Amino acid sequence: MRFSHTLLVAIERSREDLSKMCVTHCDRMASVFSVEELEELRGLFGRSFRVRLRQGTCDCREFQSLHYPCRHALASCAAATMEWGQFVDPVYNMHSVFSVYRCRVPAHP
Repeated sequence: MRFSHTLLVAIERSREDLSKMCVTHCDRMASVFSVEELEELRGLFGRSFRVRLRQGTCDCREFQSLHYPCRHALASCAAATMEWGQFVDPVYNMHSVFSVYRCRVPAHP
């Protein structure tokens, strides 16, 4: 497993919303996309969001806050047939998770 279980659950939850979004602009070379929500999602309707995959940002601010693709970034990846995992911060890699347990705690005298 490459990513933590918690991340995979969050990504799968966000992927459920992909059918309710439309990528209206796709600049694959610059990795910039415009994503419009077609149905009400989390209390909002008809909003448009700009996603910058290389910078790890989205107008919804979830991408830069959580350091993994938000639902708009996932829609962008799907439209451009790009693998979303490359935009996940390394802290979510299982290698990083297990590295936390490798540090030694000094013994008290």
